[in-house]
Amino acid sequence: MELKTGLISVVRAEKDCEVYCPICHKLLELHKGDPIPRCCGKPMEVLEK
Repeated sequence: MELKTGLISVVRAEKDCEVYCPICHKLLELHKGDPIPRCCGKPMEVLEK
């Protein structure tokens, strides 16, 4: 799911998942529909289980 708000598009989690930052290696748990946050200036990446 992707929503546009101004110049930045908001990508939402399609299912419950974990995301991580490839730069600082921070991990977050997200639920379905939560926005995927940005960290270190880039969108966090979804971890495949």
